[in-house]
Amino acid sequence: MIAVIRKMLAGLPAVSLLAGSALLAGCASSDTVEDKPSEPLARQVIQSAHCGLTGPGLAYVQTPERLQQLLELPAQNMAVQQLRQVDLGKEHLLFVTLGEKPTGGYSVSLTSASLENTDNTLRLSMTVRAPAPGTMVTQAITSPCVVIAVLARDRREIRVSGVRDRDLVVKF
Repeated sequence: MIAVIRKMLAGLPAVSLLAGSALLAGCASSDTVEDKPSEPLARQVIQSAHCGLTGPGLAYVQTPERLQQLLELPAQNMAVQQLRQVDLGKEHLLFVTLGEKPTGGYSVSLTSASLENTDNTLRLSMTVRAPAPGTMVTQAITSPCVVIAVLARDRREIRVSGVRDRDLVVKF
């Protein structure tokens, strides 16, 4: 009886190997449906040391007229062409500014974007960089900012963290 059981167990690995191969072959030949990559919630368009906005905060742009107002600020020095290429019918622009800084070496950039489905709030997380103590920097007043393109959708608000002690908010 023990000899019969040993023969059955000896053949078991070969049977399970064949069965496993058949299952894998079935998976490989089945059709897979891939999701289309979704559009990003937000993307960084440009970053500048001279936005011309003197106070820290947010400026939301939905129309070409509003964009033109910001581009006509006297101290701004941004890549205007890149901003004008954004289709404001599909994406709106959010200027995130640090305000005036006493020297060069400051910057702000987009770290992440997420959507809170509970209340339709877009959350943007920013990284602010400042020059290290003792670093040689440009001796000029700057007004660093980043311009973020966000999908033109109905939202309750946009919350930006990482720029100030508390979130900056645009409410709609």
